[in-house]
This record gives sequence, C-alpha cells and structure tokens, in this order.
Amino acid sequence: MCQVDGRRWSTLEGRAVVREALEEVAEAERRYAERYKPPRPNPTRVVIEIAVDRALGTT
Repeated sequence: MCQVDGRRWSTLEGRAVVREALEEVAEAERRYAERYKPPRPNPTRVVIEIAVDRALGTT
C-alpha cells in the first residue's frame, strides 16, 4: 500500500487478506468513524488486513 503527499510518501509491504465477516467490517467502520466520520452504508464493503513486513518512506 502506498500514500503520496507531495514529496512525502510511505509504503507498507506485506501479505494482505480480504476479510468479509460482518463483525470485522463493523469494527473497521467503527474505527474509521472515530478518526473521520461514519461511512455511508455499503453492503459489499470488506476489510483489507495487511500483515506488514516492511515499511518504507520519507520524513
């Protein structure tokens, strides 16, 4: 996964797993809402869980 903001960037590398369980999706939505705002309903939403092996980026 990569994020770019002008000259700054970050990359996370690792194995990704798609989670579809309703409890896991609800927990991810709760965490998202704490930081941003409640997401719109989406019955096909999934969670992508990344087990990070390496982090790269600039400061």
